[in-house]
Amino acid sequence: MRQRLARAGSILLWLTLISIAPSLCAQTHPSGEIPLERCDRLPIVKLKIGGAEARFLVDTAATSMLNIKSMSSGLSKKVQITSWTGTAITNAREVFVRELSLGNHTVYDLTLEAVDLTPIANACHGQIDGILGVDLLEKLGVTIDLQRSVARMEPRHAFPEASVISDMESAMQGCWKAFNNAETDRLEQCFDRDFVMTVPTAEYRGREQVGQYLRERYFQGGPRARLEMRMSDQRAVGNVVWTLYDFSVESEAVHEAGRGMMICRKSGDRWYILSMHDAPAASESPK
Repeated sequence: MRQRLARAGSILLWLTLISIAPSLCAQTHPSGEIPLERCDRLPIVKLKIGGAEARFLVDTAATSMLNIKSMSSGLSKKVQITSWTGTAITNAREVFVRELSLGNHTVYDLTLEAVDLTPIANACHGQIDGILGVDLLEKLGVTIDLQRSVARMEPRHAFPEASVISDMESAMQGCWKAFNNAETDRLEQCFDRDFVMTVPTAEYRGREQVGQYLRERYFQGGPRARLEMRMSDQRAVGNVVWTLYDFSVESEAVHEAGRGMMICRKSGDRWYILSMHDAPAASESPK
């Protein structure tokens, strides 16, 4: 009888320990901290892409990217990779990510390169769906403590720059949509009254002059021109944001691609574009 009671007591003790184990583990990491896992000796963090869990290698010296083996959509292109084994040219794709979350911090509408990370995954004998680099760490408001092996989620109010940039990016989506819908009046309202647009062959000043240029070049007859705009390397000071961008415009009559720099400013509750400076892609010649 005593042996049965002792055995029953042991079972109850183990069941109790199992039931409280998750809470005991959670208590070892303060609120706002996410424990890092390991793939061999490489730090790994779990995040979510569109609600699906993914394992990302943390590399504060790299640019964020996805594993092409984990993602199946995007446009094939050539990119430079400057992490792990130095600069190299490789086949890659661009993948649009609607929503990416780490803990309770979320960023939206990302375009990331996707390359084959199989060699890294094989080397550490684990699943790797992407690389979490310095650009996304900044957008998410995350710092990495490798000594304690945690990702620390800083309060959003501690990163006003990230919030301002995100607000600007959301506003610009409406501007690009107005271009693609040929809504010239709405598009003109995206520009500051003293807006300056520099293209390889000319410079245009003010909403009216720029609006006339856009109508004559892109919106006269035929199917609508299609604009693709991807912003990167944003910086904010107060209510002013400047950003680099890659763009392409396609229609039956126009085929353009290039890079540029844009400066935006928030006035009241609206964002206005102060200036845009376009440069054609290396393979394009000014028209």
